[in-house]
Amino acid sequence: MFNWLTNYFVGSDEDRAANKKARQLYAAIVAQARRPVFYRHMGVADTIPGRFELVSLHMFIVLERLANQGEASGQLAQQLVDVMFVDMDDVARETGVGDMGVGPRIKKLARSFQSRLEYYKQTIDGDEDGGFSRGTLSDALIEVFFADDKAQMQKAEQLAAYVIEQRAKVAQLSSAQMVAATQLFADLDDKEGS
Repeated sequence: MFNWLTNYFVGSDEDRAANKKARQLYAAIVAQARRPVFYRHMGVADTIPGRFELVSLHMFIVLERLANQGEASGQLAQQLVDVMFVDMDDVARETGVGDMGVGPRIKKLARSFQSRLEYYKQTIDGDEDGGFSRGTLSDALIEVFFADDKAQMQKAEQLAAYVIEQRAKVAQLSSAQMVAATQLFADLDDKEGS
């Protein structure tokens, strides 16, 4: 998981350049996930768990695009995940988690993150491949973001529509455009949903 850190300090120039790309991409993901519209108008809790879920959702969009795009994209995807969990480690330490508690906390976050990726993939793919579907993307989002409170279904549907729009936007980007991360996601009006 932390291969990028070793490569950053002792790796080749190529490794350091790749790690820089992953960090740029991660910074763009976090910036998008911190947009006020999610918290003010879409009802996402502005808490550490709420922020983690939004970063995970945006990571899903980007990782899905990188999947099956060749070895270089696979390496970038792994580096991106590594960068995310180094950041999670830093956040845990900044919020007062002691050294002994950081490892178990990060392992729990990693399991949660993997579970989210699989859940979102299943709901988006549905029964296209003849496999078991766990419902719609809105169903997944209401469970993850709104503790399965059906009264929040409109917000979950709004968030699901956003995800579909962003997946379409990211799918149109070349690898170079993704790595540049200057306009990774479609514009989002911070007054949306008001």
